[in-house]
Amino acid sequence: MLQQLSIQNFALIDRVEIDFNNGLSVITGETGAGKSILLGALGLILGNRADHSVLKDHTKKCIIEGSFVLSNYALQKFFDDHNLDYAEESILRREINGNGKSRSFVNDTPCTLEVLKKLGVQLIDIHSQQQTLQINDPSFQLKIIDALANHSDLLKEFKLSYMAYIKLKKEIQEFQINLAEAKQQEDYLNFQFDELQKLNLKAGENEELEQEQSRFANSEEILRNLSFGQTVLAEKEDNIIDQLAALKQVLAQSEKFDKDFAELLERVKSSLIDLQDVASELESKAQLFEYDPERHQFVEERLGEIHRLQKKHLCAEADDLLEVKEKIEIELLNLTNSDGKLEQLEKELEKLEVNLKNQSDLLSSGRLSVLKDFQHQVEETLNQLGIPFARLVVNHEKHVEYTKSGIDSFEFLFSANKGIEPSVVSKTASGGETSRLMLAIKEILAQHLQLPTILFDEIDTGVSGEIAEKMGTILANMGKQRQVISITHLPQLAAKGAHHYFVYKDDANERSTTQLKKLTAEERVAELAKMLSGATTTEAAMNNARELLQE
Repeated sequence: MLQQLSIQNFALIDRVEIDFNNGLSVITGETGAGKSILLGALGLILGNRADHSVLKDHTKKCIIEGSFVLSNYALQKFFDDHNLDYAEESILRREINGNGKSRSFVNDTPCTLEVLKKLGVQLIDIHSQQQTLQINDPSFQLKIIDALANHSDLLKEFKLSYMAYIKLKKEIQEFQINLAEAKQQEDYLNFQFDELQKLNLKAGENEELEQEQSRFANSEEILRNLSFGQTVLAEKEDNIIDQLAALKQVLAQSEKFDKDFAELLERVKSSLIDLQDVASELESKAQLFEYDPERHQFVEERLGEIHRLQKKHLCAEADDLLEVKEKIEIELLNLTNSDGKLEQLEKELEKLEVNLKNQSDLLSSGRLSVLKDFQHQVEETLNQLGIPFARLVVNHEKHVEYTKSGIDSFEFLFSANKGIEPSVVSKTASGGETSRLMLAIKEILAQHLQLPTILFDEIDTGVSGEIAEKMGTILANMGKQRQVISITHLPQLAAKGAHHYFVYKDDANERSTTQLKKLTAEERVAELAKMLSGATTTEAAMNNARELLQE
């Protein structure tokens, strides 16, 4: 529950500290005194967005702190999941500086605004006039029914299944589009693969062919060079081999007289052997070398085909064509297997659909099971609140397609008058009837939700007198189970509070400021009397106020 609220430098508030208690607390005050300011400040520590316009003095920070008692509300896991220090008495703080930047804290640990908001909705349910209008929203109506059905875990499981279903469905759609496009290219891919398969290129073949092409193109010069080599080495008069042989004999004679010539002799012998081998190989190459025009034409055509496909597939090297061929082969293989993969994905989708149906059927069953009692309890409460012929009918339809909330659609139809068929709330209910309808629903919800605090902002709009008193009784009864705070303008309802707070505007200084105080017993009588009689408080109004409090 909300234990204390501290507000500094917010709107018309310099500094206010308010201690709250169990049971029903009422807040009253003149129009414009600042009741909405309190709601705005409380909203900030519950995660609402703010800017620098909320600051009373732009040279100072705005600081809002709320102290909450969290025992018995199973919030330890939330704190652990968000790396926050858990304490049974926890403090939520919001700081806003002059340029509008804000920081959020839970027990002095910085946190994001999103985390603050997620925690806030588990601490306080603020019912405003805007929320009363939400009674016409089908999604809000569904949330009410889900809360009564008490199947939050099942709903979470369904949402996870639904997200997986939507994700897989999208994946299948994209796969089918890509497959259709690929199928259109399949003939061309086959043509490309057949070209490369027919080429039957071997690694390094291009280099070998280019070398062979070079030999054919320069065959005459090669033969001429071979002939020259043979002549110089062994055929002409005074050829190199004969001269080396003569040198060898001279050195052999000299070696007999001087052993220093032995090394030179060996080197000449070695050179002579090498040159004889070279001459022999030149002769052999000359005999074997033969220009083959057919082979030459084949090499030219082969290289031409390789270079054409290189250019076609934008390959810098001929061997890159081998990678291109492999890639095309994989694409064709994937196309061959794609039908099987699509079938597998569709089977997975069918399994998810079966799971979704089972879960949505359980959700529908749970929702439908609470409708009869819900309608009866609402009508019974509205009867107490002065609408004896109230009828609430909840229509149920099923969607054609799954949504994130299941397959159900509900619509609240209401009638406040005898003989009038129920219709949508916005068309049949007045402002006061809508307020009473919402209170009846909130009373039922309070029995199913583990909210520490419920705050009603003028739930009594459009009602007065005896009905306001009965509204107060309902709120007081709700306050026996949890903390209830009600901002009201009706004395009959205010009298039902166990605690009474008064908001007022102090105009004593140069600037007006909003103040708030908890009323004593006598102050409370005076405030109720003023609410009953207006600015001039009569003795009769004072007595009436005392009677209201005694009741």
